[in-house]
Amino acid sequence: MHRIGSVVVRFVGGGMLLLGLVLTGLAQFRAGVQGVVTDPTGAVIAGATVTLTNHETGKTQQVVTSAEGFYRFSGLAPGAYQVTVEHAGFKKKVVERVIVRAEEVQGLDLVLEPGEITETLTVRAEGEGATLRTENPDVTRAVTTHEVLRLPQFGRDPYELIRLTPGVLGLGARGSRGESVGLPNTTGPGGSNVSIFQVENQVPISANGQRLSANNYMIDGVSVNSLGWAGAAVVTPNQESVKEIRVLSSTYSAEYGRNTGAQIQVVSQNGTNEFHGSAVLKYNDPDLNAFNRWGGITGDPNRDAPPVRVEQLYRQFAGSLGGPIVKNRLFFFFSYEGLRSNNTDFVSTWIETPEFRQLVRQQRAGGVTARIFEAEGIAPRALTVLPADCSLFLNDPRRCQAVTGGLDIGSLTGGLGRYVPLSNTVGGGLDGIPDIQFIRLALPNLVRGDQFNTRVDLMRGSDQFAVSLYITRRNDFKNVAQGRPIGDLRTRPLNSAGTVTWIRTLAPTLLNELRANATRFSFNEVKDNPEANWGIPRVEVEGPSALRLEIGVIRAETTPGIFAQNTYEVRDTLTWVRSNKTLKFGVEIRREQDNNNLAGGARPLYVFRGLYNLANDAPYLEAINADPRTGLPADAQRYFRYANYALFVQNDWKVRPHLTVNLGLRYEYFTPLREKRGRVSNLVFPPGRLNESRIVVSDQLFEPDRNNVAPRVGFAWSPKPWTDKLVVRGGFGIGYNRIPGVLYGNTRGNPPFFARHFICCGGSASEGLFPFAGGRILYTLGTGRALTSYPVNPALAQGIDPTTGGVRGSQVEIYGTERKLPNAYVYLWSLETEAQLPWDFLASVGYQASSSHKLIRIINQNLLYPRNPFFGPVFFLLPDVNANYHALLARLTHAFSHGFRLDVTYRWSKSIDTLSYEGPGAPTNQTFPSDLRSERGPSDFDVRHHTVISWLWDVPILHNRTDWWGKAFGGWQLNGIWTISTGFPYTVKIGQSLRFANGEPWGPIRPTRYFGGALTERSDRAFIRPGGNFPGGGARYFDTTTIGPPGIGRNAFRGPGYRSVDLSLVKQTALPRLPGLGEAARLEIRFNFLNAFNELNLQPLGFFDEGVFADRPNFGRATRGLAGRVVEFQARFSF
Repeated sequence: MHRIGSVVVRFVGGGMLLLGLVLTGLAQFRAGVQGVVTDPTGAVIAGATVTLTNHETGKTQQVVTSAEGFYRFSGLAPGAYQVTVEHAGFKKKVVERVIVRAEEVQGLDLVLEPGEITETLTVRAEGEGATLRTENPDVTRAVTTHEVLRLPQFGRDPYELIRLTPGVLGLGARGSRGESVGLPNTTGPGGSNVSIFQVENQVPISANGQRLSANNYMIDGVSVNSLGWAGAAVVTPNQESVKEIRVLSSTYSAEYGRNTGAQIQVVSQNGTNEFHGSAVLKYNDPDLNAFNRWGGITGDPNRDAPPVRVEQLYRQFAGSLGGPIVKNRLFFFFSYEGLRSNNTDFVSTWIETPEFRQLVRQQRAGGVTARIFEAEGIAPRALTVLPADCSLFLNDPRRCQAVTGGLDIGSLTGGLGRYVPLSNTVGGGLDGIPDIQFIRLALPNLVRGDQFNTRVDLMRGSDQFAVSLYITRRNDFKNVAQGRPIGDLRTRPLNSAGTVTWIRTLAPTLLNELRANATRFSFNEVKDNPEANWGIPRVEVEGPSALRLEIGVIRAETTPGIFAQNTYEVRDTLTWVRSNKTLKFGVEIRREQDNNNLAGGARPLYVFRGLYNLANDAPYLEAINADPRTGLPADAQRYFRYANYALFVQNDWKVRPHLTVNLGLRYEYFTPLREKRGRVSNLVFPPGRLNESRIVVSDQLFEPDRNNVAPRVGFAWSPKPWTDKLVVRGGFGIGYNRIPGVLYGNTRGNPPFFARHFICCGGSASEGLFPFAGGRILYTLGTGRALTSYPVNPALAQGIDPTTGGVRGSQVEIYGTERKLPNAYVYLWSLETEAQLPWDFLASVGYQASSSHKLIRIINQNLLYPRNPFFGPVFFLLPDVNANYHALLARLTHAFSHGFRLDVTYRWSKSIDTLSYEGPGAPTNQTFPSDLRSERGPSDFDVRHHTVISWLWDVPILHNRTDWWGKAFGGWQLNGIWTISTGFPYTVKIGQSLRFANGEPWGPIRPTRYFGGALTERSDRAFIRPGGNFPGGGARYFDTTTIGPPGIGRNAFRGPGYRSVDLSLVKQTALPRLPGLGEAARLEIRFNFLNAFNELNLQPLGFFDEGVFADRPNFGRATRGLAGRVVEFQARFSF
């Protein structure tokens, strides 16, 4: 409670500080309205006065048309406006409800009729009806406030709606536990599993055939991207705070950079001249959910796992309030959202018995394991001991007997430091004392999240100011150590983003916009777990049979994690309307700080073979990070520094009243990785001569790439005979991608400062092994509770070889990159035709394409060149991957009118590459990396046919009735999203390893031959039945025994498709007029039905799934079914 209070204090304090900054000067919008004023003959009218009024705030702007009759308003918020135009000799014209969408220029050509200026002609614009986009060439879509509030989104996450955009591939699928389902063979944080409280929300989408990592997230015009994982946002806004989301899958404006995929631009809600607010309660309960129709595979192809349902128990609550502080001048908006999740996973597992722990404490007193067994919290949270027999040991009475309290599988033998051979499974023999038991465990998993958002807007003369702030705090509790309290872990990440914007009108045709932003993501698991004893190492025991014990908090370099990532950004844009041209000149400066301390690796992991080696303090393997110069735990604190500088000029040229040409040029420079204290090292070697490599410490990891010049051109043309009925638009551009920090984050583990040790293999002489791996394994506790309290292991204080820079006597792994590491560049182009049809319909058809070059893959250089014996695996970033994508896009839209809105998008596409994601992580491996040509094939995310249909529908039942009949029985809505997609491709493999010419092994690999004859059925049944499309087993169709170069292509086969309908059924009731709430008060009761018809969908086949290995019994089968129907209940009050 104290921590939440401190967050609120910081939030309020930060808001007051930012408000103070505002009051020392409405903005951070990039939308606009432009057009040409003509008379009925088409002659342009120069010198006409055009006035724009914002209905929400009352703000008025005025410009005069140029000699070409051109006018433009910039820096507009999305919403409804009134446009008035006046000129002597013509009637005054007023256009009501001109709808401006987020971050897009709206075309509005105006025709004046001759007459007295005192006469006024008032017309109503199309409003939210169907309007052509006549001013820019982008492939884009606006997700409106109505859609954010009405369409079903898992966990109220607005980013779930990005997939509605043409040119964007995203399924919105959920796994059987409710988790986000990623694109195949990707790694990273993934999409949100905890609503808007995901620390890094990597929405699983691909835009314009590009990698997931190419996507770019902005809120109020500035970056909220993760520094580590590209394509992930560190702030996910709550629904109440979102005014509109603009998504561009292809853009040709020089204003946009950093990444070339989807540009996701969130505009936050602002206050208006009227008070508005809301209160929300959402409820998720497993009892409302349906079991899916297939649970998945098991080890027996003839026995399937039972169906499962999503067991998530959520409570979410939210609220908002906005309005005027000073009418027409100063406005505020505030929103809050909270989440409480109290889930307990119940699992059944084998565990050591209390009798075994007592025996070790007695007979191995003073040993490390005995002292661990004496620690508080060592006993699992067992609910009950389950009946068990000796089937795990093939019912062999020599190896197992059932006794009271569990199974007797042997007894202690030998003594401390004495290894028991793996062949001796019973130690000193059966003794009638239970050693292991099968228990039912309770694993608590608690999540508490709070997000605060505020925004203040000020208009003062020619100045407009805006401040927005998001603070998101989570408090998680979990256990991944078989329910032992000693393994409890609490994580409290804090994410925040704050933006200050100043827009100044220097002249009627000159506007300057200055934005400053700070984004931060941080947590400290050492500080957040003061009760944790980090002086107890992570201990895992393998065998016998399926037994695996886990003791202590999970050990990883990121656990316990100490993370602190900051982004500071300033951008300034000058907009100059000159004649019939709108010129923009901009500069961006972004400084990024990665202050992560991956300290978790300083705590050792020990793996034992069998219970009796555990009792004897005789580990098989040790993993620990150490300083090779001293043997002390490694210092993993690094202060990585990056920067991004950009300059751009953009010319939106209204060449003719019905032709706009967009010309842009952008220059972007991404600085190489630096470390504040100079702790950066890389492996360097002459081309092709890895055996001559050496570690070099330098001030930067690689050489600068200063060649990132990005020209862009586009057009939008309405042919004269079909003015206002047809537009043809297209464009071409070049963009560059920032290299994700996670790709070279592992370089912190390079010598001379650091070495990752995997010390194997300790054993008995009878096994041909040496105890403690020749004395190099040091099994010990910390001298205290601190993470860095482990004593020096003299065997790891080996020093640095002066010739190679490597660790003396040890082949540690190395991470690095070529000295010349260019930024990937992408050619983007599209051509589209859009037509206005009767009855408020719009239809478009177009072509979209991209060609990506110098994308990165991570490859062990030992596979390519003769290895250096002083180093282990050498993982390098190689910028040698290319990709191509071509698509037909079609869209049919019925804009909201008569209570109905429809949006249908269809994509027929093909994407080809040699690797679809840069990693890091094993699922991103290639199967024959030494020959990149053999890896060319369909992208892992290649889907040939993809359709998304979304709609909003006010059900016409007593819809316009305001009496009690209408309130009681009217006000129904049915909103939904229907997704239909063909399957992802997968690569057939065999679980063998191939040795390259230099002797380096690599696996898994592809078969050397395909015999043909496989079925091509695409139904779900084809991926559930034994054998799938390969009845009789993989050996009938592939050569599963010969080891050699691949004889079949990558991603040559297709997996199951996807179909799902998500529905929202809503009952909205108008409330009686209440004091202070006006006539707009509403109560809304909503049920979201995700996968409403409980359709069977299957997990896409991934790199290591059983179903892709032709030499395994479950070949051809999906691993599991996805989520069945999930029901969310929500009540929302608004005014």
